[in-house]
Amino acid sequence: MEIGSLVEQCDGSAVRRVGTVRALDETEVVVEWQGGESEHLPVPVPESVRSLVPGTIPYRAATDLAALRADFESNPVGVLVELLRDLGETITVAALWKRVKSMGLGVEMSPHEWNAVRESLRANSAVRKHGKHCVSWQGKASATPRPGRRRSASEALRELAGMHRKNTAATKRLSATVSAGLDELTSPYERLAAHALGVAVTDWPERWTDPRPQDVPEEVRLVAVQHITEMSRARNRAALPATEPGPDAVKSAEIPSRLGLLPLLVPLAAMPAASLAADRAAKAVNGEYAWETLRAAMEYFELSLRKTPDRDAGRPDPHERLALLAARARGLLKTVLLRRPKEDDLPWLDFMEEMAFRACALLADPRIQEQRNGLVREWAQHVADHSGIPVELREAARTAQVAEAAEAADAAKADGTGDDERTTEGRRTEVVPEAPTVSAEEPESTGVEEGGNTEAKTGEADSAEPANTAIATDEPLREVTEDAPDKTPEAVQEPERDPQAEIAALKRLLEQERSNAEAARAELERQRRTASDALAEAEATENRLRLRIADEEKHRADAETRTRAAEATAESARQGLAEAEQRVEAMTRQLRRRDDELRQSRQTARGASQAQLRQARIDTLRVLAAVLAEVADQAVHEGEETGPANALYRRALAQAAAAGVLDVGVLGEETDYDPEIHRAPGGPAPRVVVERPGFTWRGPREPGPIVLEQAIVRRVEQ
Repeated sequence: MEIGSLVEQCDGSAVRRVGTVRALDETEVVVEWQGGESEHLPVPVPESVRSLVPGTIPYRAATDLAALRADFESNPVGVLVELLRDLGETITVAALWKRVKSMGLGVEMSPHEWNAVRESLRANSAVRKHGKHCVSWQGKASATPRPGRRRSASEALRELAGMHRKNTAATKRLSATVSAGLDELTSPYERLAAHALGVAVTDWPERWTDPRPQDVPEEVRLVAVQHITEMSRARNRAALPATEPGPDAVKSAEIPSRLGLLPLLVPLAAMPAASLAADRAAKAVNGEYAWETLRAAMEYFELSLRKTPDRDAGRPDPHERLALLAARARGLLKTVLLRRPKEDDLPWLDFMEEMAFRACALLADPRIQEQRNGLVREWAQHVADHSGIPVELREAARTAQVAEAAEAADAAKADGTGDDERTTEGRRTEVVPEAPTVSAEEPESTGVEEGGNTEAKTGEADSAEPANTAIATDEPLREVTEDAPDKTPEAVQEPERDPQAEIAALKRLLEQERSNAEAARAELERQRRTASDALAEAEATENRLRLRIADEEKHRADAETRTRAAEATAESARQGLAEAEQRVEAMTRQLRRRDDELRQSRQTARGASQAQLRQARIDTLRVLAAVLAEVADQAVHEGEETGPANALYRRALAQAAAAGVLDVGVLGEETDYDPEIHRAPGGPAPRVVVERPGFTWRGPREPGPIVLEQAIVRRVEQ
């Protein structure tokens, strides 16, 4: 036994109360029982006081009764066998059941259910029977079967995330397994799901590594998406100094701010698979994260042209995955187009320009003809012809695609071959990653498309001679390349122009315009961010001031309400005190009249017997005791020792003491119950607490005190 250990005090086979050791030395042990009562026990301690060993059933009943009740409901025989093992002695089944009920287990179990449990207990191989009524533990088998293989943290997390009914015991076991194996959870979605399910995650990485949402179970992904959304909202919510942070704000503070949450929704929403979590992630992303999701989806469509479809029978059809991704991307594209910024929409226009260029590049790719169901063509055509994209961007994308086709044709002729497909295929050859990622760089064709867009804008805005010449010479090239490249003799075209020189001049012009546009765009972006930061700071200051004013007004209204309530209470107390004083005066006058009558009766009836005079005096004193009891009630309800009712009670008690009337008991005093001087409206008990004092009188010739008014008591709460 040591300081801080738990002990129990038993009354026979039942547990009476549980306490904690607060101090001990060689002579005594100080135990603080439940309820705050302290007791000094001699050393050695009595046999009725026993220490609770951690891990035993009595210890679990004292520390985590809810979990033990859940285990008892699911496996009552196992809990009883463990209790027999903890006791280590032979005990009757009735005493065992009494001990179980004293610990708070099986209170609602019917006698029929207990009979079935009793028979199962006696039939258990770990229990030894002694006659008809006694049992003990013989240790041949374990009370609870253990699984052969240890559950991994990922498996426990998946089971914990998929639980639809709340089972406290199972939840605690699974949470403990996940907490013990946090190092096994390498995916950020698994760590966030564990954090959402109440597992204490203290070791966060410096940054998120490869998410790979396709390797995470769907149940875990659903929990992670919901947690990411809630924590992101809590992070963006302004923290006010005068308000307490909510549960979401407290939980979001546990995740380091260096770890972004919304970027994790991008690879999940762009995952080509049937997933409710991916659908929810697509609805949750917005702003630049929605743009990144569409970029990742476009990249997956581009890669689908360059990779041979997998024919693995165990995996979903690649075309089916493309269909799921296309449906999700269409809805996300519609949302992005509807949320065009009203001010400073230059980044949005750049993104739409990029999407239009990449869609046109897909449509111009000859490999798109090899697709069986045309899902890539449908997606690219949907983006290229979408009415939500500005017309000038779509036209610029088509013009750039025509220029690229012309450049490919000229390169083919310069190499001495007329095979367009082989030239285009060789120009597009690049290293393709095996799976699309959010951070992957754009294909090389993006730079050509952007250049084509700059060229189109330059042709519209600038009237310089080289640009006009380049645009004029593009038309014959497009007709020759697309319609009849083999019917026009090469000798007829060569004297008219030098294609290589024109292309070089066009590239130099495009590079110059691109650099100017990038510089202007960077300056505009810097100014936009500065203005946005200033506006956000002003709005935050305004919100803080507004909420502070609202809080001050609320506090003032609450103070006024409390003031009015206090005034009403004080007025009611004054009225009650005045009424009590009037009743005391009336009772005092009545007492004086009785004393006068008694005095007259003594003078006129000196021959009366002493017994009659004694009874008359007792009756008179009982009236006085009733008055004192009523004044004592007023003093008890007043609650303040310096109040007027208490002062009146002390004065009346002092005057009554002159007549030999004394009070019995003090308010709040704990004492043994005595039916002669105590009255218990709630029923008698061995130990009671005085709620209102009583009054006695002892005459000079009386053998003992006579109870005039019984004290009102109540039982002591254990």
